[in-house]
Amino acid sequence: MTEFKGVAGIAMMNLKKILLIVFGVSLLPVTNVWAQKSTKIEIRNAGFFRSDKTIRQGARRLIGNVMFWQDSTIMKCDSAYFMGENNWFEAYGHVHLYKEGDSKINVHSDFLRYNGNSKMAYFRKNVVLRDTQVVLYTDSLDYDTRRDIGYYEHNGQVVDSATTLTSQKGYYYHHKNEVYFRKNVVVNHNQGEYQMYTDTLKYNTKTEITYFLGPTEFYNDSNYMYARFGWYNTTINQAMFQKDAFFDNRKQTIKADSLYYDREKEHGIGFSNVVATDTAQKLIVKGNYLEVFKDSDTFFVTDSALLIHIMEGDTVYLHADTLYAMYDTTHTYRIFKAFHHTKIFKSNFQAKTDSLYFSMADSIIRFYGSPILWAEQNQITASYIEGYVVNEKLDRFKLFDGGLIVSMEDTLHFNQIKGSEMIGYLKANRLWKVDVFKKSETIYFPVDEFGIIGVNKSKSTNITLLLKNNKISRIIYRSQYEGAMHPLKELAPNDMKVKEFQWFHSWRPKAPLDVFIWEGSTQPAQRPKPFFTPAAPANLEE
Repeated sequence: MTEFKGVAGIAMMNLKKILLIVFGVSLLPVTNVWAQKSTKIEIRNAGFFRSDKTIRQGARRLIGNVMFWQDSTIMKCDSAYFMGENNWFEAYGHVHLYKEGDSKINVHSDFLRYNGNSKMAYFRKNVVLRDTQVVLYTDSLDYDTRRDIGYYEHNGQVVDSATTLTSQKGYYYHHKNEVYFRKNVVVNHNQGEYQMYTDTLKYNTKTEITYFLGPTEFYNDSNYMYARFGWYNTTINQAMFQKDAFFDNRKQTIKADSLYYDREKEHGIGFSNVVATDTAQKLIVKGNYLEVFKDSDTFFVTDSALLIHIMEGDTVYLHADTLYAMYDTTHTYRIFKAFHHTKIFKSNFQAKTDSLYFSMADSIIRFYGSPILWAEQNQITASYIEGYVVNEKLDRFKLFDGGLIVSMEDTLHFNQIKGSEMIGYLKANRLWKVDVFKKSETIYFPVDEFGIIGVNKSKSTNITLLLKNNKISRIIYRSQYEGAMHPLKELAPNDMKVKEFQWFHSWRPKAPLDVFIWEGSTQPAQRPKPFFTPAAPANLEE
């Protein structure tokens, strides 16, 4: 019915690429170079330099093709102030820092202040960190190599061939294997093919799991997704969207406390307070556990499952322990199943049955397990019932093995039609004709303006009954008729009922939420437990 695929899976795959390259690759070699014991910075080249106590507290002034070196790290610039005794320098103009013999470190900026003792590098103005695939742009980038923490706090932009990520702040914690993007995080893929907005994005470079830790939106031209917390495992392509999770593809929507999605299997699960809506089919599915299988285009819902279908200017409510929808083997016709404790409410039609099966191939609803149907004033029972749908309306029903139709004349007297096999015909959901085959039996109470005038009991092989305003208006006996009219006083109460008579009025749902009540009890039917719960990542935290 509804798929979870959308933009989220694509977004996380590209985030993995960006995060690994920029922080997991580019900054990691800096740790290896600078996290050693303190060494002296060396001057390798300068076009001109001079030393003067009046220059920046005795600093050396270096101008033209300046090059510094420390522990295989090379820095070039147009000019610099170098404090050799204090082991630091400030570099200006065309600053370029890279590692000798390693192209993975490649940083450009207009200014760099570098402390060789603390091994803190402060890049400022037009900072560009580049490798062969990804570029980071910012005006301020600091890296603490003693604690292996790199960060920018005044806006940064990460760009690869297809994806751009911007945020106000970014942090890298090497010992925790974590990268954070914070405040106004925006991911834009392929010039708007999809976008993601979030408050905080966290990535673990070891587990390759991405967490979004605040209100997050994913969207493109056809899909939208929202959640306030979640994670995405980029190694196995599994994701969990939690806290007010919401998905919309313009045809269907899903709301839930949590939404889980396996991108490889195209398998989605909704947990707790799930509401799935199909606007095209005018369907709403509710429950506390919903599974969707994209490859087979099937879904099932359980734990307080409820299907709501808007039709004929009315609404149908259907509950069962489990609701299941799929396609037939030809993938042409939709099949719908409801298993155990199944109940239906519509303003002019209700039903109670153990299980239900409906195929659009033949438009027949099959009721199993002592079904009971209520159409207006009529109670319809049998061992097995088939309902034939025409133009989204129940056109007729067929009763098998002990069919019985009962309507109440007053609290003591009930009209009854019994037969081995019966077909009832409806107009505007009102019963207007019944054909009874094989062994048939009728008991009905004719009335006049003063009330019931007697009881008519008859038997026949085949009969047809015509009804008007839900009352028998005419009986046509086709063969082997046997019957008579009796005064009410002539018959005992039990003689005015067929052997199989039962009146299930207390079981009839009177309102939509009554579909959750089974057999007249005030308690809802027992809920089955969820079938599957995905394991959260080991270091999941909010």
